[in-house]
Amino acid sequence: MRSQSGFTLPELLIVVAIGMILATMTIPLFSTAVNQYRLRSSAVDLDGLLQRARTRAVRDNRTYTIQTALLVQGGFTYTQVYLDLNGNQALDPGEPSIQLQRNVTLVTGGGIPAIPNAPLEFTPQATTAQVNFSARGTPCVFVGGFCSSWDSAGAAPNQVGFVFYLRAPLGVAGTSWSAVSIGPSGRFRAWSYDSNVWSY
Repeated sequence: MRSQSGFTLPELLIVVAIGMILATMTIPLFSTAVNQYRLRSSAVDLDGLLQRARTRAVRDNRTYTIQTALLVQGGFTYTQVYLDLNGNQALDPGEPSIQLQRNVTLVTGGGIPAIPNAPLEFTPQATTAQVNFSARGTPCVFVGGFCSSWDSAGAAPNQVGFVFYLRAPLGVAGTSWSAVSIGPSGRFRAWSYDSNVWSY
């Protein structure tokens, strides 16, 4: 009687078990990589929108405000960031806008690993402050009905600058952060957070 070539049942079960173990190990890594890509992509999109808003403010010789809105699609909540051209605090057709990627959120308030002032080269406004661009293309805050490039809060006035913080979950690895800063001169930088250090 000739022996037949092929796999025995125990060999086949071992191969399937090894495949399942490898899949279990790589799926979280793939998910983390996808979320990091979405975070970086959202930061690039936000940087582009902010630069467009600054250019539009200079071109139109007007002050424009950046607004946000939430949108629910397919069971997911997305953040939209837009340039409010008519000042009605609503996203209207034709207004420049971006939609942050799935699982990416724009974070305001506490719990943010803030970028230190030294690498920023300015003291940013609170993350809850309204972001505006003056007709000169500089970031500004409204003080007494006028959009000023100098913040009157505190003992000494500071030039106005802003930082947008973006966050994406990384599963068991924690949270990934990215940021876009707007310096007092209108200079933009995209930042990434790795090993407790911000870099651009």
